Amino acid sequence: MLSSTFEDYLEAVLMITENGENSATPQEVAAATGAKEADVGATIASLVEEGYLEQAPDGTLQLTEKGKAVAAKVARKHRVLQCFLTEVLGVEESAASQEACALEHGISDETIDRLSSYMDGGACPPPGRRARCRWGRDAHTLLDCKEGDTVRVAAIQRPRRNRRLLDLGILPGEVVQIRRKLPNFSVVVRVKGCDIGISPEIAASIIVESCPPAVAG
Repeated sequence: MLSSTFEDYLEAVLMITENGENSATPQEVAAATGAKEADVGATIASLVEEGYLEQAPDGTLQLTEKGKAVAAKVARKHRVLQCFLTEVLGVEESAASQEACALEHGISDETIDRLSSYMDGGACPPPGRRARCRWGRDAHTLLDCKEGDTVRVAAIQRPRRNRRLLDLGILPGEVVQIRRKLPNFSVVVRVKGCDIGISPEIAASIIVESCPPAVAG
């Protein structure tokens, strides 16, 4: 089993090289991992010796197939963990990324598979993109709806931060109707017989799905 340091280096090379399509420099790896350049050389040499990296005469690095397999597995763990922390537990994205870095080395493949299945196949985007784990990159938010639409709340991103929505009865599974869209992009929705105004920032955090006519009526 590789050390967490080795895994971090391989994951960094994978990210820098865009899944192995390009090359990485030792300086880029040092910047990505936060390691000192003096320490990077020794670690890279070990990874080259063990067959995880290839180093060209100009010093640039590429993953071997063996290294790419390890790096892809670590990167997947990071994505699933970060997605779970942000979308399910409401942890802020930057903090979730740091937590994922710490957890990804010790968690088993089986646990990641189960966590991924729990989130409907683990459709988590790469770090840096807005996380819409369960519903994918093309998910619609309340901000995308038109006046008169009736939709069901599928999820609330960062629920801890948006706790007021829960107090207002805007919960996953709840059916809401779009009453008005204001010039400042705020949205007025009807929930449980009451009209509620929601700011555009909050509306953009509410993921919705189409509501079947039988339920909408």
